[in-house]
Amino acid sequence: MSIRKRQMRGGETAEYHYEFMQNGKRYYGVCEGCTTKPAASAYERKIREAAKTLAEQKSVGALVENFKRELIGGGDITLTNAFALYQAKPAKRQRSEKQMEAKRSYWKDFCAYLQATAPDLVNLDKVTRHHAEGYVNHLKTRGRFIQEIQNGDRSSYMALKALSNSTINVYHKTIRSVFAKLKEDAGLLFNPFDFDMLENESSNRDAFSMEELHLIGKNLTPFVRPIFIIGICTGMSEGDICLLRWSEIHGNWICRKRKKTKVSLDIPILPPLQAFLKEQCQVSGNFEFVLPEHAAMYQNNPSGISYRFKQFLESLDIRTTRLTEGRSRASSVKDVHSLRHTFAYLAGCYQIPLPVVQSILGHMSPEMTKHYQAHADREAKEKYLAQLPDFLGSSSSRPQLPSPSCRDRLNQVLALLPEDAVQQVLAYAETLNPR
Repeated sequence: MSIRKRQMRGGETAEYHYEFMQNGKRYYGVCEGCTTKPAASAYERKIREAAKTLAEQKSVGALVENFKRELIGGGDITLTNAFALYQAKPAKRQRSEKQMEAKRSYWKDFCAYLQATAPDLVNLDKVTRHHAEGYVNHLKTRGRFIQEIQNGDRSSYMALKALSNSTINVYHKTIRSVFAKLKEDAGLLFNPFDFDMLENESSNRDAFSMEELHLIGKNLTPFVRPIFIIGICTGMSEGDICLLRWSEIHGNWICRKRKKTKVSLDIPILPPLQAFLKEQCQVSGNFEFVLPEHAAMYQNNPSGISYRFKQFLESLDIRTTRLTEGRSRASSVKDVHSLRHTFAYLAGCYQIPLPVVQSILGHMSPEMTKHYQAHADREAKEKYLAQLPDFLGSSSSRPQLPSPSCRDRLNQVLALLPEDAVQQVLAYAETLNPR
């Protein structure tokens, strides 16, 4: 019987005991609090049903695991050949060889981590969330798993150091993309890297102050001058400045696609930039790029552009880095990209409408950019950008930012008032302007 009382030296136990087999597994125990056989039978029935449910759940899991290839397709893809298969997949945008090499190094580092921590793991579909989280934690606490780096024909070793959250997220995003692209091919039930990324630290570039802009304008070197003029007049990023082509200049307009996002840019050429381009045409008019020297450096050693620009800033005692809590290295806060922030900041100070600024900077997603550009035609861009000050002019007087109008101040105050207060203001205003 599955329900019985046990015989002890002092007689039978007061409570009943149960014992049964379920899928080859023996279950037994005390029917707690059951002193009658009907109560014990009900207790045993509840335990038996729970055991059956648990066994069925395990069977479904085993069925999916054992027959997932028949259920969802796919075949064996090893960690070794996964990246090559990922690289062969169609992509929304053509990746440069440099970008692909960086992604390959991230994948190689992850595979090296798995080889050391789970040496028997060979196929892509055997990677679990546990492996993925362990790798991200390693990046956060110790840095890259592969510490050796190649320098031409030589190799050296990096010091063990944790990576910033933003860098870890680049690794995370790349590896997650590999699993996502190969999910069906490998018969993956889920993407092991499909979990939240780390929160990025706030290390945004700072805009240049008015004092810094005038200091820069008075001390421009031949190398920095073109970057400063184009950047402050257009808000373009470092890559777009260095790789600007003469073929992208049409009359008084720069028409090109942003290097990073491929968003179309349509930027009016302000007088200071127009004067510079006329001067520069005598130097590089027969070349593809407006700035041949900068273009060559950017294509071969892009960090050299920022390095020389920051050297120039530091020669003027403009601080270019700042220590961030939790980081072992100082973060860059003033560099070429700061010109882009400065352009946006000044545009806001001069009350240039957001749609105009967004369409020039190309910040938004393609869909949002298209929406904003519908309201920012060429006439509006020319009108508002003409208000920006000329930091290259000979005048020593500094332009004063416009003070907000009374109506602007009123709108700001109203936005902070509670509804009942707004009603009182409205009632008072109507008495001043009766219909």
